[in-house]
Amino acid sequence: MTTNTNNNNNNEKVLFITGASSGIGLAITKYFLEKGYRVAATSRSKDNLLKVVGNNDPNQFLALENDLLNDEAIKKTVEEVVSSFGRIDIVVNNAGFGCYGPAEGHTIQDYKNLFDINFFSCASVMSHVTKHLKPGSNLFNVSSSASTWAYPLFGSYSATKFALDGLTESYAAEVKDFLGINVTILNIGSFQSSIQSSIREPSIDLKAKYATVYTSAAEDLKSLEWKDPIKIAEIIQQVSDRQGPAPLHLFIGPDSDHLARQKIKLLQKDLDENLDLTVHKFLPSSA
Repeated sequence: MTTNTNNNNNNEKVLFITGASSGIGLAITKYFLEKGYRVAATSRSKDNLLKVVGNNDPNQFLALENDLLNDEAIKKTVEEVVSSFGRIDIVVNNAGFGCYGPAEGHTIQDYKNLFDINFFSCASVMSHVTKHLKPGSNLFNVSSSASTWAYPLFGSYSATKFALDGLTESYAAEVKDFLGINVTILNIGSFQSSIQSSIREPSIDLKAKYATVYTSAAEDLKSLEWKDPIKIAEIIQQVSDRQGPAPLHLFIGPDSDHLARQKIKLLQKDLDENLDLTVHKFLPSSA
């Protein structure tokens, strides 16, 4: 049994995180427990979650078994957190997985499976936690640089993250001033995470047809620097400790920052070079 001896006045704050049994979610969970927060976390296996976290103190850690596929189950999980700890101060929507393959190889069911976890579970959590969040609380949605720059073979994953970003931006505009809830999208770059080992392939194998694309993508992946996910936990704490409004977007890691800036340049180029089609066509004709 792990006990916490860190007396840093965080013992009243409650963090609720989904997808906590591995990778980024596990790093965040352990970090906040070590900092003295009370943490409620979900996983598909409660026993495994307790094992990997290594904290059996029910006054500090609440392990919750939920596959995040059922809206009513998510609602009950949120209610259990509030019933057990009395409040929720920080929400981290982290659960997700990836799919690697061309759009032509995906069935509609492939897309639905991906959206169920990467988008609909997050939407469900957002819907059910909102009534429990007080002014000054923070909600973080774990997105990706892939929602800014759509890599080849990651189109289905990018689609879920583009959708999540859109929902989050709208949600933030709704709750920021009206309810005082801080909302931040974490557009993370390459970090050490279980998502690499849990990436699924589409139902139809088209590796031979798209061999050149696969080869190019593999080279790009080799060049990535896989950073320590504890940095994400530190950022979440720093943002949630701030006074005043939180940033809506954080492009975390030099790679994510670079891609965001490249996307801005690309959009600016398309805007500037096509004014005759997009703006001038709609102006009154000169005499």
